[in-house]
Amino acid sequence: MNNALDWFWPLVESPEPIVAAHVVAGWPAGVHQTLLDLGFLVQAADADRVLCPECHGHIEEVIANEGPDGTVRFFVPCPEVFRVCVPIEARRRWQVNLEGVANALAATLGLTGRCTELSPRRLWRLGRTTWQGSPRDVMLARGLHWDDATTVRAVVVRGRKPIVFVPHTKPPDEFWTRRLPPVLALSRVATLGESGIEVEPLEIVAAIQDAEDRASKADAGPSKELKLMIRQQIKAEQKTSLTDDIFQQAYRQCGSMRAAAAFLSEQTGREVSKDQVHRALQRAGGAAAVLNADNSDSIQRPVASQRRDIHGKPIRQSKLIRED
Repeated sequence: MNNALDWFWPLVESPEPIVAAHVVAGWPAGVHQTLLDLGFLVQAADADRVLCPECHGHIEEVIANEGPDGTVRFFVPCPEVFRVCVPIEARRRWQVNLEGVANALAATLGLTGRCTELSPRRLWRLGRTTWQGSPRDVMLARGLHWDDATTVRAVVVRGRKPIVFVPHTKPPDEFWTRRLPPVLALSRVATLGESGIEVEPLEIVAAIQDAEDRASKADAGPSKELKLMIRQQIKAEQKTSLTDDIFQQAYRQCGSMRAAAAFLSEQTGREVSKDQVHRALQRAGGAAAVLNADNSDSIQRPVASQRRDIHGKPIRQSKLIRED
């Protein structure tokens, strides 16, 4: 069932989120029906142009022909067989229920307030959550990579410390002229569960913390103490392996997994990947747990704590972080 969203999110991101019958026919079995059952796809007006049902090699405008008995039949011209009858099913189309998707996402995140459309068919304020005692607006935006995306950006940045979800494509960092907000692609963090759409809470925590730390530590480089620790470890072991403690301290000081990986690569003289940093953080209970343990004697935490927020409160699978 998760596969249904793999086909769905790119469609949501398209300027005209409508899918024709011949496209649906190419989807894996069950995908179309799953999206209909969820209410994510709804019937649209029948197509005026269709793929030729005979040769499947061209798209033509549908021609209506009324017979003597008043029955209307539909045809398209075809260079191979001259004229091809078009069945009703071939003209069927479905469109994305954008409001339904926004409401479903707001519900699964457990937000407060109403889900409100801020820009027609482009931007929704899903509701509000609380992070580290501060209220934040949670938004869903389409087409932040389109040519006219600056108009949507202007509305987003007026929100209160926005957390932004996009269906499929995240804009480049330079798109944000001010502070970079947390941006999460639903194609990477959302799945379908028994009760509908679900979002992994740890992905949200990591995105928020990455954005916050990147902003607060933009001008601060890793400490001399951390660099010395890395050199001492490498010298002692005569190799370039790093302990989880090194990965975790690099993450806290660099402000993001990507920056930590780049710093460690420079210091060790070998490539250190973002995934290596991520795995080290997960072994310690996740990014939030590592940041919360900044002043602790030990930052190691059991696996059972991986689903807790930075204050140690349990995170439910289908809810965003709540600290109120």
